[in-house]
Amino acid sequence: MNNSAFINKCSIAIASVGAIALGANFAAPVQAQQTVITGFSTGGGDMDGMEVIVRFLDGTFEKEIWGTDITIPNAGGASGTDWDLTFSGSTTFGTPWTFNANNPLLSLSINGIPGNTAFDDGSFPSTPGSSGGWSFEVISGEAPDDWEYSIPIDISEGDIWGTLSMNWIDGFTGTMQFIADTDNGSVSNPIAPAQAAPAQVAPAVPIAIQRVAASVPAQVAPARVAPAQVAASAPAKVPEPGTAIALLGFAALGIGSIRRGKQDQSS
Repeated sequence: MNNSAFINKCSIAIASVGAIALGANFAAPVQAQQTVITGFSTGGGDMDGMEVIVRFLDGTFEKEIWGTDITIPNAGGASGTDWDLTFSGSTTFGTPWTFNANNPLLSLSINGIPGNTAFDDGSFPSTPGSSGGWSFEVISGEAPDDWEYSIPIDISEGDIWGTLSMNWIDGFTGTMQFIADTDNGSVSNPIAPAQAAPAQVAPAVPIAIQRVAASVPAQVAPARVAPAQVAASAPAKVPEPGTAIALLGFAALGIGSIRRGKQDQSS
């Protein structure tokens, strides 16, 4: 595969990933339906499914589910190990709840959301459909050292809450009666907690397509080889003509002397 084809394939793959990321970010979020308050006269039999949690002195917890008492009109409650919480009546507005504990308990918490129930503290402005409310108030018995409403409902104007909690520093035993007004949501739009504001996520920026330069063959400069420095042969020295004749003469004399020597020896 040549470099150009490889770069084109990489560009298409990266662009596809970027398009998928953009599509995921621009998808329209699903809008959840908001709570619709339909009943502000909530009785003991209208809160089925609420969670009632108690904490004992030894640090253990116990959770029970609110149910309807079919033997008593508009009555309901939850009970556990040596404790019970009940309500009897057609409306929680001004009618007391009853809490009994035979062994010391540190806290009592009522979560109304699973039972399509919310607590109305009676403050203003009032959430549409909730009418007037009645905040937590002890009628008789040992009042908690502190208490609070928590988990605001999605449409709350500051007066509708999902949970009511009470705490006793040294523990609670005996019987306590208290008022805490409640409302119900509709079947199709039940009580729902307010959601935290979603984090603002910036749209994905398309991934920059980096084009990789095609590999260019390295430009290798041709090696420069210095021409071999060959020493020129020294020209043979040829004797001048006169010198050559003189040398020939000496050679002739030498040869003649040699011959004469040989003749003398032979005689």
